[in-house]
Amino acid sequence: MENINVQKIEKSDAERFFELYKAISLSDFDKWSEESKEKWFSDDYSLDYWKNLLEEDKLPIFVAVENNKFVGYVMLEGINFGVGYLGWIGVLKDLQGKGVGSILIKKIEDWSSRNGIHKLELETQEPTLQIFYEKHGFTLEGIRKNSWQHLDNYMFGKELTGSSNS
Repeated sequence: MENINVQKIEKSDAERFFELYKAISLSDFDKWSEESKEKWFSDDYSLDYWKNLLEEDKLPIFVAVENNKFVGYVMLEGINFGVGYLGWIGVLKDLQGKGVGSILIKKIEDWSSRNGIHKLELETQEPTLQIFYEKHGFTLEGIRKNSWQHLDNYMFGKELTGSSNS
């Protein structure tokens, strides 16, 4: 994917990012109800939520860009005691399986290592993603049964090498 560029976004990119976030959420969270998704977009992860997060500039949000179009994203949703919680990664449906997600994982790992994070953790409700995460060095660390939306959450972790606190 030589025509993919990854960049950290700023507050001025919030609306473009929010449209990407909504498009990916609507296509990828097919087990979630439409009511739940709408609550996400209007309350939990509204445009204002993203604007505030970008204004604080404490946690990075990176987007994959192809031909000036946002096509994927990755972000940390929290950092505690050297552990980064990889809260979001997503790629538009038509580009999934083409290496964009791998580029985004590498970007967040590199940023994390440079910023003293020694481990990344994430969770997903999609058991089919286990192969993707294991391919990138993540280990399945547990399953939280009957969690959000009555779905199982698969918990993954990866220790990073080269972080300044390792």
